Amino acid sequence: MSAAPEIVVYVPAGGHPATVGIARGSAIVGRPVRGGAEVRIYFEGGVYGQVNMTTLADRARHAFGRLAEDYPTTACRTVPREALVAVGTFEPRAGRIILTGLHSEAVVAAWLGVIRLNPEELGSNGARDRGR
Repeated sequence: MSAAPEIVVYVPAGGHPATVGIARGSAIVGRPVRGGAEVRIYFEGGVYGQVNMTTLADRARHAFGRLAEDYPTTACRTVPREALVAVGTFEPRAGRIILTGLHSEAVVAAWLGVIRLNPEELGSNGARDRGR
């Protein structure tokens, strides 16, 4: 049995036209294809003030749900790899984001529009609510 493909968390690479219209602070997740020039991403911005999407990980959980179901939505697109910066991975069962790059914390903070990343952004309130 092979392991499930890794769920990568991204932020847009500065100013690439392929990511125009993705709300600042959105969680962006995808499963890159090895050697592929493009990545299919799903995103969630929580732009309507949803109370169950207070953290980046909460939004990643919703975006991942769409990805896992290949859900038809306007919150997905296929973009060139160079339009994105991989900053970590998402663990669906734990509902958390694991940052993987040396500068990922600063990059995510900038994407969220804050000076310093609050570690709580990386954990899902939904997972905590379920006792995980």
